[in-house]
Amino acid sequence: MIKLSSIITEFESSYKRKYSPLPSHLAALNAMKICRTSASPQLFAQCTDCDNHTFLPHSCGHRNCPNCQAHESQLWIENQLKRQIPANYFLVTFTIPKELRDIAWKNQTCHQQMDC
Repeated sequence: MIKLSSIITEFESSYKRKYSPLPSHLAALNAMKICRTSASPQLFAQCTDCDNHTFLPHSCGHRNCPNCQAHESQLWIENQLKRQIPANYFLVTFTIPKELRDIAWKNQTCHQQMDC
C-alpha cells in the first residue's frame, strides 16, 4: 500500500520548485510527511496484563491529513449539522479570470475574505 508520506518525499522538491507553495501548505506537507512514521514523536504503550510494551508513532493531527483526520472530520460534520438552522442553503461559486489567478493564489487570505 502506498503511503502519502512516501509520495510527499518523492515529489516534494519538484512540487516546491513548480508551485512555490504558501508557508501554510509547506507546514501541512511537513506534518503529513512524518505522520505515523518513525520520524514523528513516539508514544510509549504498555500492556497492564503482561507488561509488554511498544512505541507507537504519533499522528500529525493536521486537519488535511487523510491518515488521521477521518474520525475528527466526521465529528466536526456531525457538530455542524446539529448547529444548522432550518433553512435552505445555497452555494455560490464563480471562476476567477485567468489574469487574476496568480494574485489570488499568492494572497489567499485577502481573496477569501473578499473585503479588500
